Amino acid sequence: MTKIVNSWWMYLLGVIVVLVCLIGSLLFIFRAYKDAKELNMDKKILRKTIINSALFTIIPSVSILIGVIALSGNLGIPLPWIRLTVIGALHYEGVAAGAAYENFTLATLTPEMYVTIASVMTLGILSGPLYCLFGFKSYDKKVLAKTRTEFEAGEQTIDEAKPKKKSFSPVLFNAVFIAMISSFLAVDFSKVLNKSSNPVETYIPAIVIVVTFASMALFDLIEKKLKQKWLNSFSLGLSMLIGMAVAVLLG
Repeated sequence: MTKIVNSWWMYLLGVIVVLVCLIGSLLFIFRAYKDAKELNMDKKILRKTIINSALFTIIPSVSILIGVIALSGNLGIPLPWIRLTVIGALHYEGVAAGAAYENFTLATLTPEMYVTIASVMTLGILSGPLYCLFGFKSYDKKVLAKTRTEFEAGEQTIDEAKPKKKSFSPVLFNAVFIAMISSFLAVDFSKVLNKSSNPVETYIPAIVIVVTFASMALFDLIEKKLKQKWLNSFSLGLSMLIGMAVAVLLG
């Protein structure tokens, strides 16, 4: 299975996916730049925006690289690479793969296990792209049409060009996200309460969670108190690196 999951044709699939993403990104950049010029936006601001966006993409991507490395041990490199290249996230892919893996009693990866894990990681996240494909155009027309018209007419600044109508969506998203995080915490902290025989499995995950949470809180505090807004893009990746370092030291 190691040879299969790391075979040349799996890498070829990964290259195809990456090329599609890159080509799509370049097309959107070209169209956005063209639209900005039609709106007579300052070229210096456009160049600064492009450079800053490129720079602030590198460090946050560390967390994606960590995800690929973490999942590649059991699933090979191509599948995690493909998933995390597109719309994947470590907190989703890791849990999805782990949940599928726990349903098997075999310790060695088999083709059936691999297909099941790949299906769970892939099919479970298709709802977002499908909604964007079939529903986002009508959503965009209803919510942003008035805002875009006012902006083009010069009645709004860029900072004001946002939907003014309050929505329940942020509340729902935050509630679901908190529930998901709570379920993760319950699994690891329950091991501490039950005091399983293996100290590594019992205490290290809980300690790593606490250290990572404290790191994220510290970065958030520095960002707000010291007005270091740039840290917002790096805090997740740095917190994950700190948590992984603690896990390595304790393990």
